Amino acid sequence: MTEAEFRQELKDLKGGYLFYGDEDYLKLSYAKEVQKRVLDGAFDDFNHIVIYGEDYSASELSGAIASLPMMTEKKLVEVRALDFKSLKKDEILALGEALEALEDCDHTILIMRADSNLFDAGRPKAPSELFKLLTKHLTPVEFAFPASGRLSSWILRHFSEGNIAFSAELCDYLVEICGHSMWTLSNEIDKLCAYAKSNSLATIDRKTIDLVCCKSIEYDDFQLTNVLLEGNNALVFETLRRQKLNHEPANMILFSVVKMYTELYAVSRLYQTGMSKGQIASTLKIHEFKVGKYLTRIARSSPARIERMLELCRDADLQSKSAQNLDTYGALERLISTLCAL
Repeated sequence: MTEAEFRQELKDLKGGYLFYGDEDYLKLSYAKEVQKRVLDGAFDDFNHIVIYGEDYSASELSGAIASLPMMTEKKLVEVRALDFKSLKKDEILALGEALEALEDCDHTILIMRADSNLFDAGRPKAPSELFKLLTKHLTPVEFAFPASGRLSSWILRHFSEGNIAFSAELCDYLVEICGHSMWTLSNEIDKLCAYAKSNSLATIDRKTIDLVCCKSIEYDDFQLTNVLLEGNNALVFETLRRQKLNHEPANMILFSVVKMYTELYAVSRLYQTGMSKGQIASTLKIHEFKVGKYLTRIARSSPARIERMLELCRDADLQSKSAQNLDTYGALERLISTLCAL
């Protein structure tokens, strides 16, 4: 289940839910929304049971699920900060047995919040054994990093709530500096608003972001395409290594690289016709900030070199889709080595 689907589920909550995925901020936000829907404020101390990781046991969980609500139809049980990765085989089996109690307890809504660094769901086509066990009893709800458009709207809304003017054009830059985590962004936005108010600033510009915010390094497909675009060869293979260790699908990494060089080529061709940055952004439906980054790279490369980069990417993409038993990570590493050498 996606976040959008769970938003509809809030109208009729039932059973248990596994909150997992990269975006821990959204897990907390939706857990608070569930509290509003389930609890009525009268006997919340009795009808809201929170089990933290250090206090967790299977018997504690099964007892919390089975206990009856007080003076209301439903109660809420939450499991927070449980280190799923440290659970032993017998503890995992005991967890599954505890969750079976949900089948006979219509009065209980259960939320298991799996922190991104404490839980491994595996991959969509190869889920982990723990994920398969949990989803026999719980409805999985994945909270991924939001798309750039939605993230930008969220950033602007937060600045607006702080009564500080912030340009929509700066959203991508703030994300580039601070990363995609909404936890991190929320803290950095609070810092920016506090700085602006203490210095009587009505608006925030790029210099303020550079002064106040802590730069965050993310090892994901965004970071890989960024370092490739910047020509930072020293960081390219470290980034790819971390993605491989995190079991990022090689075909998805390859897709992001091919997409980036395809856009770079398109921007190059339009720039050669005399189009401005704004005109290119409008034509290709790409943010002006991103077009600016492409133009910076174009200034260091010839059109023939950019065309050659795109040819290499397309060849690698075609090979990955047509060859059997292909080591996609190996092909990706060879591609990136060739691109860095150009």
